[in-house]
Amino acid sequence: MNHFDEMTVLLFLEGQLDAEHAREVKHHAASCSSCRALLSALEGEGVWLRESLAAEDESVPARLVAAPQRGGAPWGWLTALGLGAGGAYTLWTGFIEPWQAQAEQAGFTQGNLLTMLFFSGSFWKGWDAMRSSMEIMAMAALGLVVMWLVRRRFRRATTFAVVMAAGLCAVALPPPAAAADTEHGNPNYTLAAGQVVKRDLIVAADRTIIDGDVDGDLIAWSRNITVNGHVKGDVLGWGQLVTVNGTVDGNVRAFCQTLSITGTVGKNAMAWSGDVNLNHKGKIGGSATIGAGDGELNGSIGGDVLAFIGGLEIDGPVGGNVRVQAGTLSIGSDAVISGTTKYKGRKAAEVAVGAKLASPIEFTEHKHGPDRASPRYYWHQALHWGASFVFGLVLLLIAPPFFYDVANACKKVGPTSGLGVLFLLATPVAAILVCITIVGIPVGIAALLLYVIALYSAQVFVGSWLGERILGAAVGFGPALGRLALGLAIIRLLRLIPFLGALVAAIVLVWGLGALVLTLYRYMRPQFAPAAAAA
Repeated sequence: MNHFDEMTVLLFLEGQLDAEHAREVKHHAASCSSCRALLSALEGEGVWLRESLAAEDESVPARLVAAPQRGGAPWGWLTALGLGAGGAYTLWTGFIEPWQAQAEQAGFTQGNLLTMLFFSGSFWKGWDAMRSSMEIMAMAALGLVVMWLVRRRFRRATTFAVVMAAGLCAVALPPPAAAADTEHGNPNYTLAAGQVVKRDLIVAADRTIIDGDVDGDLIAWSRNITVNGHVKGDVLGWGQLVTVNGTVDGNVRAFCQTLSITGTVGKNAMAWSGDVNLNHKGKIGGSATIGAGDGELNGSIGGDVLAFIGGLEIDGPVGGNVRVQAGTLSIGSDAVISGTTKYKGRKAAEVAVGAKLASPIEFTEHKHGPDRASPRYYWHQALHWGASFVFGLVLLLIAPPFFYDVANACKKVGPTSGLGVLFLLATPVAAILVCITIVGIPVGIAALLLYVIALYSAQVFVGSWLGERILGAAVGFGPALGRLALGLAIIRLLRLIPFLGALVAAIVLVWGLGALVLTLYRYMRPQFAPAAAAA
């Protein structure tokens, strides 16, 4: 048959065609890409039209006006609620609570989990006072996203909600305050011996030397940071070389190339660096958390040692447990480990003759890649497939036209791939730059969360397109679910192939993300055009 027109499509969607003519339309749509695109577009427009008519004509939904029907207990919902509560309890008690306890031992003592992750005083003392305002702003950003999704159902309440959200954001903004001495602009900064800074000290210089006393925290951005004096608070350092020769009553948090401690740290030390060196004269009163290339812990550590490192040498007393994942582990003759020692690496640890260990080392050989011989691996893959399918089902129920539009955008491989690569690299950089400003932290965190959701949803849209290529186009919710399930299963199976799986995952990620960005641009383009014309 020839290409059918829009009236034929509308009659087909409304079920007004006779059986023979409807079969002809269905078979023709399966073989003709242009007619299939027309059918998909009119189907989406029909959904939007029905929703808009229902929003205008039905001020109060009939299901709310009608008297409640008394029937049997909703066992399905009760069962789902029970399973969800059990899963949430298991997640909290099995993963979050033990991890939180370990984090508290490492110096993250805030009770609120969100605060502990982002705004703990161990990173920045001022964040603790701004915790409530940041949480309110994050919730306001989430509320704006939800209102955008349901804007067609609550048109009259949108303006009021936006105004209220903006008011909350304005109230949540902290008043400006000067709680620290700030030093910047000089290439070298030195706090001479005998000088005392009564509050926090913030320094941005090429070289920072602290020979005096700081009653608060020391926060420094310098190529070389040297602490020879006494810091009563914490030391937060970003630089090439961070050296602690004096006394720090609080914590030391270093993000540098080399961290060297020959003095005393009263609480905990955390380092993300290339090399970590705790001299035999050095002392850490609490725990040591290390992520580095190489490390030497020859001094005294009062708490635990948690390390993710290339090579580690321990040749001093450790008052707690040792948890190490490293390429190599060496324990010297002067080492005294009071707790348990768990080590995961490529080969067994080297233990000197004079070393004193409270218990034998629990060694786990590190194997590269997943254990494909284990049934548990394939069970986890099936769970991953089910999670992505449920996520796609939710998207299809919430915004079916948007789902279909993004899946159709996957047909344009070139533009979507280019946009995908661009936004894959540019979005996290822009979000981090926004986070640098205090006001932009909630916006940056919200952008990163939406970015993660977009990355996860990429496989859903590509899977739907792949299922359509195999099964053909068909109208209805059921065929859409079938295409989605088949496409996601094929992607998951391809990702199981060694070496090829990583390439497939990267292609799907870039492809789906680009289709999502292209669809959002098309949705926003009608709004940009009048603004440009008015300008």
